[in-house]
Amino acid sequence: MRPTLLIFDLFVMALFLLQARWDRRRSARSRARMSALVALAHLLFFWPVIGASLYLPQGGGDLWGQLYPVWAFIAAEVRYGRFPLWNPRLLGGDPIFSEGQFGLFNPFNGPLFALDPLPAEAVLWRAMIPALWAGLGMLHLLSRSRWLRVSPPAALAGSLAYMFSSPFIVHLGHPPIGDTMAWFPWALWGLEQALTPGPIERLLRGGVPVALLILSGHGQMISYALLGVGVWIVLLPGPGSIFQRWARGAAAVALGFSLSAPMWMPALERLPMTERAAVPPEQRRGYELAPEDFLDLLSPFIHGRNAAEWWSPRDRVETGFIGAVALGLAVLGSFRPPSGRAGGLLLAFGGLGLGLALGRASPFYQALALLPIFDLAWKTARAVFLFSFALAALAAWGMEQSRRSGWNPLGIFLIVAGFIVSIPATLAIVPAGVPRERAFFGLSLAGAGLLGGWASLQVPYRIGRWMILAILLGEHLIVSSTAELERRTPFEGFDHPRALAFLKEDSGWFRVDVDPAAWALWPPNALQIAGLDTPLGSGNPMNLRAFSTFYWMIPNRTAPAYRMLGVKYIVVPKGQPPGGEGIWPVFIEDPQIDLHLHTGALPRAWLVYRTEVVETQAEALPRILDPSFAPEQVAVIERGPLLQGEGKGHIELLRYESNQLKLKVETNASALLVFSEVFYPGWRARLNGQPTPIYRVNFTFRGVLLPPGSHLLVMDFQPASLILGLATAAIGIGGLFGAMAWGILWSQRHGQGVRRF
Repeated sequence: MRPTLLIFDLFVMALFLLQARWDRRRSARSRARMSALVALAHLLFFWPVIGASLYLPQGGGDLWGQLYPVWAFIAAEVRYGRFPLWNPRLLGGDPIFSEGQFGLFNPFNGPLFALDPLPAEAVLWRAMIPALWAGLGMLHLLSRSRWLRVSPPAALAGSLAYMFSSPFIVHLGHPPIGDTMAWFPWALWGLEQALTPGPIERLLRGGVPVALLILSGHGQMISYALLGVGVWIVLLPGPGSIFQRWARGAAAVALGFSLSAPMWMPALERLPMTERAAVPPEQRRGYELAPEDFLDLLSPFIHGRNAAEWWSPRDRVETGFIGAVALGLAVLGSFRPPSGRAGGLLLAFGGLGLGLALGRASPFYQALALLPIFDLAWKTARAVFLFSFALAALAAWGMEQSRRSGWNPLGIFLIVAGFIVSIPATLAIVPAGVPRERAFFGLSLAGAGLLGGWASLQVPYRIGRWMILAILLGEHLIVSSTAELERRTPFEGFDHPRALAFLKEDSGWFRVDVDPAAWALWPPNALQIAGLDTPLGSGNPMNLRAFSTFYWMIPNRTAPAYRMLGVKYIVVPKGQPPGGEGIWPVFIEDPQIDLHLHTGALPRAWLVYRTEVVETQAEALPRILDPSFAPEQVAVIERGPLLQGEGKGHIELLRYESNQLKLKVETNASALLVFSEVFYPGWRARLNGQPTPIYRVNFTFRGVLLPPGSHLLVMDFQPASLILGLATAAIGIGGLFGAMAWGILWSQRHGQGVRRF
């Protein structure tokens, strides 16, 4: 058992039960009780992780392969009083502050950064928390919104449908995606309040959750969620003229953008330099919904509940599955939607989600794809969460209407007809054998749930509401709670204590590479967690393109270009022969892997006294990949000084931290100091206390020109994009408080109440 995770859910339940006991408002007490049940449902759903100590997701996913190594590094740095903006452990260094998915400014990550070493329980909590926060947000939106309001039990039905929907389950291994979906109902609820006339500080109620939604950090999901926010602002009814409401909504969203600027401004700076930005438009498809995927609305077992069961040759995508019971309620709710434009809002959300999720098969998406940044977020199936949101809200409304008006015969007919039609459709698309057996088990389960839901509508509402909630939760427990479970620890089999001790005994400044054949034995992310620098990342499409291009174009480990990586040791499978001249085994005492020493590796920083000047970065690549290139003698510099001398010198490393590099250098002639560190905007160099330029050298590295003599070189990472983002956030906060102060002064001068915005 993992007691910390158990205590957390119990603590959340206790807080809401205390509110239910002491709050004087009846509606608040009822809402608090339903919130406690959301926490209980969360506990039951994740009980295999909490009580049986299993792991998620299957195969480790981005949670353990991409995010955990960076979070562990940040936690270690915070322990020593440093807030890292740069991570030297992966690739040739990475500006982690500009990759929103790493979440340096995401408040959900704060507890992780306070723990070193970072325990597995904390990472699992991080994977589970978006579902709980989404459920609470949906409950509050549906039970408190003026235009979507339903009773707390009906709101609980919508909550369960949304928090356990397929988009959340598929992305349990990628919390930033879950964060965006979790903050979405909170943002809508806050914006509804911001759209209502009142003091200007009311804008904070909409701006803050929008800012937190953006700080979730996943660009694709943020773009889809912000489109939904725009629909909400445009179509939501309310007091005052439509232009006044739009102005208040725009102001709240602008405030949200201002508060989150420290994340998105650096992210936009990084985007053009990433691998994703280089993907040709014709390849930006494939992760889209197909018409046959709509069968999965009844049961995800039709295509396979997880990656291991997915049988289709297409990419595995999340569907809009919210549970067959909830889907039936949504059908009933669609016949009596919320009055006025609020019903149209839900239809607009559903249409928007489907229009985006279908990708280039949808004219709607093709129009939006004309926007250059939007087109980079081409994994359109993820937008289906908007459709799931709309269905979940309609499910709550359907449960509410069954209490008020009874069940709708036409709705029941459509549910039955749709279920019957799904049977031959499943036979037509699902291959025979285990996939078909699994699909029909899913349909049988869906049929039983629909029948139980219909029966619950026939009994008095006080009993029937709990019956239908129990059936709805039970379906999700059966269908989804075990979908992404993994019995093995994410790093099982990667424990090589003697090899690690050997590497740690070397106090030098070097990198460790991993042969592709050894990735399954000791992957780069495990080495990074152990505190070692590697030239490999984790397959993140937001990696800096220049370094990845350079690394993967190197033909072999004896090539001159490979020597510039500072790779002293190479992890290879047991008994693998050396990779070329000057590479030989130095550690063979591990039963699975060997360590090879690369004697030709250059240090992480070296001096050259001759340069070749090029005008563009592209001109440098063929030169440094040339087999005759001698990196220890000459450097290819982009628009820098031409050196044609000889000399010698000495380099002493004084400090190497996440945001600073300090060296003492002596040279008897003008030289270029070359680092095997990635060139990126934001690095500043001071030579003997005076600013000096940094040049792009050897296609992707950094270099500094040194005159003869003894020098102290300090390089600090001070990105202008972050400074600008912080200034923008400060201006937004200052402007808001300035407007509040002006409103107070105006009201005092004119003897009226607080001026309303």
